[in-house]
Amino acid sequence: MEDVRIYVHIPFCKSKCQYCDFNSYDNKNYLIDSYINCVLDEIDIQYSTIKNRNITSIFLGGGTPSYLKPHLIRSILHHLPFDRNTEVTIEVNPGTIDRDKLESYLDMGINRISFGVQSLNDQLLRLMGRVHTRETALSNIKMAKEVGFTNISADLMMGYPLQSFEIYEETLHTMIELDMQHLSCYSLKVEENTPLDRMIKRKMLPEPKDELDRKMYHFTERILKENDILQYEISNYARKGFECKHNMGYWELDEYLGFGISAHSYFKGKRFHNTESITDYIHDIKEKRLTRFDEEVIDANESRKEFIILGLRLNKGLNIEKFNEKYDSDFMNDYKTAIEKCLKDQVISIKNNVVVLTKLGKDFANSVFTEFM
Repeated sequence: MEDVRIYVHIPFCKSKCQYCDFNSYDNKNYLIDSYINCVLDEIDIQYSTIKNRNITSIFLGGGTPSYLKPHLIRSILHHLPFDRNTEVTIEVNPGTIDRDKLESYLDMGINRISFGVQSLNDQLLRLMGRVHTRETALSNIKMAKEVGFTNISADLMMGYPLQSFEIYEETLHTMIELDMQHLSCYSLKVEENTPLDRMIKRKMLPEPKDELDRKMYHFTERILKENDILQYEISNYARKGFECKHNMGYWELDEYLGFGISAHSYFKGKRFHNTESITDYIHDIKEKRLTRFDEEVIDANESRKEFIILGLRLNKGLNIEKFNEKYDSDFMNDYKTAIEKCLKDQVISIKNNVVVLTKLGKDFANSVFTEFM
């Protein structure tokens, strides 16, 4: 039985953050029930496709899935044929859950929870437009542990305007003290037309500082390693055995299907995504119609590029033998010029037939990827 991974997009939020560019809404609660019914219908339409597949992971993302009432989340999971070996993740924002919700999540088969913490500094949280405080985040994480979750992750942001190194350092140390199993530590990317972008352009906030971001990044690598939370991808760190299986599937070019607005899929050699319009999505699904956008056949050349980029993002690196076998190729010969330049620049190393980014290479990862493209 072939594997497949499932992503479900829940676009509703209590409040929209200043930096957020995701397809999410804080003013369309009246559409929640209709939207979830359409997600269920979309799954039903695709059921013949997934019923004979082994669902290795399910990821409920957003938006803020924890903003919804538990019975709506339960209805989605009841429509998906998974078992207790499936990694089932829900994204939650502190301040949108309580003990009853957490207990319901466990009961319905959710075994991994990912908190959108971002920071534990109250002033910075207000600046970001987050709905929670430091105390709320800490109490919610502790509550998840008390309820019985043993696989807990948190997202942290680096390089936000007015975020000092000391603020970030304190947040990271507190996460370590909480004995987190997984941390995703992302550098801020200022997306166009977000409130944050407008504030920076109007000089209401300073531009993010690359040097400070790199200082935070290198500190993260070092301090987490000292505490046995090991980097396994450029932005992701985990205790042994707690790497996110769902995201690993993306990075290893496994097949996945996305449900809901904007959800992307990579299935049977094709990549496509759903409409970004929630009203169009509801209309199409009610008509029993799936409209796929930007459907693209991923040919061998494109697949090779993705294999290289995604492989280099992982700390375990790009396995040359697997590349050669997958593409009936000779990696060292086909990419001789790029390899020689990157070795000379000391941004990659090759050992035991595996190519990995060096510490310097991680700082200039996009440039390295470009060399191989």
